[in-house]
Amino acid sequence: MNNYYIMIDGLFFKGVEETTDKAPTGGWYDNGKNICGIVLTDKREEARLIEGNINLKSYFLKIYDAVRYSDFAFEKLSIERVNQS
Repeated sequence: MNNYYIMIDGLFFKGVEETTDKAPTGGWYDNGKNICGIVLTDKREEARLIEGNINLKSYFLKIYDAVRYSDFAFEKLSIERVNQS
């Protein structure tokens, strides 16, 4: 199984906060979509180790939603594959 770390502007992805915002209503969304806040850390030991490709996609989509529907922005996003022994 592949394991990953996500880095955003030189900081490690730690996780997501509870719902902090709602996407605009209308169109296909009746009540708006819940948007989670992104938590970052500068310490590798606090970073979330993402296990598997499906979980990687899930966290990437949470970051994408934060950029699309809230005021979260970044310059560089990188994904590092980690070999676990």
